[in-house]
Amino acid sequence: MTVASPHLASGPFPRQGIRPFLALWALLASAYAVWLMTFWPGVLGEDSVAILQEVQNPDAFRSGKTVVWYYFVKLLYGGSGRVEIPVATALILCAAMLARILAWCWAQRLHKTLMFGLLAIALAPHMVYFMGTLYPDGLFAVASAALLFEVWLCVQRRTASPASLIMLALALPFAVFLRPNGLVFLAPVLLACWWLDTRSRLWTLLIAAAWSALVMAGNQVHKSTTQETQFPLAAFETAGFLQKRAMNELWALYPHMNDPWVLQKPKVSPATLEALGRQRPLEKIQQYRDPAYWDMLVFHPEGPQLGALSDEDKRTVVREFWTYNLWQNLPDFMGSRVNVFVSSALAQGGFPALSYATNVLPRVSSQSTYRVWQWSTLEHWLQKVHAKSYTWRWLLWTPWLGFLLLVWASIRGMRRAEAGLLLISIPMLIQWGGVFVFSIAGEYRYLLPFFTLPLALLPAMAMSRSTHQRQDTQAPFRRSTPLQA
Repeated sequence: MTVASPHLASGPFPRQGIRPFLALWALLASAYAVWLMTFWPGVLGEDSVAILQEVQNPDAFRSGKTVVWYYFVKLLYGGSGRVEIPVATALILCAAMLARILAWCWAQRLHKTLMFGLLAIALAPHMVYFMGTLYPDGLFAVASAALLFEVWLCVQRRTASPASLIMLALALPFAVFLRPNGLVFLAPVLLACWWLDTRSRLWTLLIAAAWSALVMAGNQVHKSTTQETQFPLAAFETAGFLQKRAMNELWALYPHMNDPWVLQKPKVSPATLEALGRQRPLEKIQQYRDPAYWDMLVFHPEGPQLGALSDEDKRTVVREFWTYNLWQNLPDFMGSRVNVFVSSALAQGGFPALSYATNVLPRVSSQSTYRVWQWSTLEHWLQKVHAKSYTWRWLLWTPWLGFLLLVWASIRGMRRAEAGLLLISIPMLIQWGGVFVFSIAGEYRYLLPFFTLPLALLPAMAMSRSTHQRQDTQAPFRRSTPLQA
């Protein structure tokens, strides 16, 4: 899959032509166009409703999405009222970023890597689905892989080619600013400048500064209200701590089964119970708590609606969670974290149906028409392909390859002090830890960047192996030197 061609010995980074890129971009764009025309105007979900409502009435409504996603949808949807325009634009952008990496593999004669990336990632049914959904996650996942690939390539070369600079400028706003957790990807871009020549360093800093300034200005014009992380986590896990346990009830019936100090301290602090009980009875929390989703605690009309707690009560829940409740329930917390993470990785949660646009379009001021092309036969066939891929999601969807490559890159980068690999692996390790600790919903889309991560790491692995082989061959004759353009 990642065996490099012997021609690399003559130069690790030969210049690639524009033709492979254009050919692959056309191929991917055509495939995505057929998919979009089949499922016109794209897949829409509840998050799509939220961002469309924010665009239509920005003074009265906030979706909880970043300002970059807001302006992306506003610029492409706001004037026309057609949701297919931002969906199509996202697909075209994804096709360009994917084609860049695949074309580079073609230039390096990494044909097996190219074919795997094309068929198993770029054209994977669920990948096309997420890229063609009016959610930011598909675009974010592709952009993060594209950005990290360019960072690695520039550090290895010690310079940024015009193609790299263009892709950095294209990928950076979507990788860094499209989702709140993307900010961690700004660090490798800035750190990469340490290894770049003066011209490349200046251009890279200019790109990063320009996009950062635009985003800051956008936030001043339109204040974004992205979802906080501490209260949702504290509320979700505390709700789990409140669940009735049969063994606890048995101990209550027979208090002498344990020494008196064993069950002396309560599982949840009285201050927490008081804060949560002010909104709805605590029994509501026990009734509507789901082990993989916090949505029932917040959005269900008959549920506890914890989002309506006062700011003071929210602060109490957070404070008591970090100072008391977490430490009294640490095994439950760790078990919950594993459950949510594995639910995400195995795609056990929900995602919008391919036909959910019929529910969304009547709720917004859209001019889009559902299934304007009426390709019912192709739609039926693609639905079957999508369903079959979901049946085999433990193999075709799960990001295990990305996780394994991340472990390899981290170990390799530390052992050999390879800056390029470390600039990929460290931000992704932070992402991994962040999703594991703070995720409150078993949503597969949160792990989508790890599914696209092989697009950055498989080329790096191939080049790393090739370089190692050349160094071993040349070792008896001369000392090896770093890769150079």
